[in-house]
Amino acid sequence: MTTPDDPRPGDGRPDDDIDAEFARMMEGLDLEEPEPPSADATSDADGELTELTVEDVLGTAEGVEDPDAPRPIAVVATSVASAKALAGALRLASDTRSETAETPEGTHILDTDSGAIALGALDETSAHELAAQISGALQRLGIVLFWRRGDRMTATRYRQGERGEDVSPTILLGGVAPAVEQLLLGSVDAEELGEGIDPRGVTRMQALRWIATGRRKR
Repeated sequence: MTTPDDPRPGDGRPDDDIDAEFARMMEGLDLEEPEPPSADATSDADGELTELTVEDVLGTAEGVEDPDAPRPIAVVATSVASAKALAGALRLASDTRSETAETPEGTHILDTDSGAIALGALDETSAHELAAQISGALQRLGIVLFWRRGDRMTATRYRQGERGEDVSPTILLGGVAPAVEQLLLGSVDAEELGEGIDPRGVTRMQALRWIATGRRKR
């Protein structure tokens, strides 16, 4: 029988010495069992697991373009006689707009058999901004915005800068030049129709001259 003050049989060391030795042996060791990586974990450049955040997931879904996804295309069909007249009107109208309503980058204006068109590889929001700007510049003339991405195609009327009704594209395509339908279906590239006019690069003097020339031809 031993007492609390007696040495343990076979080692000759008191309990305090054994506890201290055990503490020294275990110093720096982590005995907690690591948690398995979650399904939302990924590896960084050093191979260490990092946890995905909500921003990471949303950024992948919304901020990264899928290279295999079809490019959107917007075509604004007008009855304006020439691309120069339409570009001039849009340029002059920009003087009355705020800086935040700048013509979307990538917009070009071309001539077709049924009137000048504005087109660009624009997302849906930018396409409607462009249509509102053009219809506001033309005042009394109505225009139609055609927009397509993948299997989805829409057609929307605009007048005096205000969005009107959505109409079946097949109904309205019959009233515009065949080039518009070919652009929307992808059977013709914009480059095949010519370089076009970038309205962002038109000066005020050019706009005034083009509009004046168009009026004299009438």
